[in-house]
Amino acid sequence: MGNFARIIAAAIDAKSYLSPAGDIRRHLNTTNACVACHRGLEESDAVAKVNMPQMADCLVCHTQIDPPFSCEQCHARGPHLKPASHTRDYIDTHSSGKLKLDKPSCVVCHGREFRCLGCH
Repeated sequence: MGNFARIIAAAIDAKSYLSPAGDIRRHLNTTNACVACHRGLEESDAVAKVNMPQMADCLVCHTQIDPPFSCEQCHARGPHLKPASHTRDYIDTHSSGKLKLDKPSCVVCHGREFRCLGCH
């Protein structure tokens, strides 16, 4: 598939990466193309969820975000697409301020252009 490391690194540098970058940059500076998406495998004894590609990695190139329609292009349709916080009473709980959500965590699914007032 090629080395996506430089593409992901460019998105991080341009501040268009849709999640907090953390130590991702360290993994992207290697010559192993696999670690661009499968970070930490070289230091790991077993594969874990943390070693799998993150949504923000995919969204560097696949920029069309229109949930739930764009989600279903890659993911099977179903309730597992929603985060655990999105329960039946999510709108009420969210509106009450009890969830203490931060907007950066919302952009991975809803895109950088979403506005809270788009739903409310």
